[in-house]
Amino acid sequence: MKKFIFKYLLILVICSGFISACIKKTSYATTPEIEYKAFYPYIGDSADIQVKFKDGNGDIGVSKGDTTRTFWLTYYYKDSVTNKYVGYYRPLFNDTLKTGYVVNAPDDSYKGKAISGDISIRIPRTRHITAVKSIKYVIYMFDEAGNKSNVITTPELNLP
Repeated sequence: MKKFIFKYLLILVICSGFISACIKKTSYATTPEIEYKAFYPYIGDSADIQVKFKDGNGDIGVSKGDTTRTFWLTYYYKDSVTNKYVGYYRPLFNDTLKTGYVVNAPDDSYKGKAISGDISIRIPRTRHITAVKSIKYVIYMFDEAGNKSNVITTPELNLP
């Protein structure tokens, strides 16, 4: 009887080993990858923009209290004369309008692990004048180690 139980127990352990060996752990590159997900305009001129992210070592975002900007948006509007997208130029800074946002890191238990999810950013002002009806954003982010993500461009976003 003991031989019978031992035999089936051994078969069960071997089968469990094979099954667990077949299950692959999720792995991503340590450089963050982002993908455009959605844009939600609100009454007034604010909006939420959402991106999906993947990171191989879970170091997305900054600790609470840290004000380092890690998520960057560059604003482009459709020029009604040329019908082309133009970066809004700020003479004071001699550059186009690029705005940084603070992304808070997830719980510390994610450090060192592959993670993915969504990031939602509230944009307080989506355009420089209300006559602009079509905009785009160029987006990228940095992780805690300073790795820059891929750079993405949103599709044409129509505003009310």
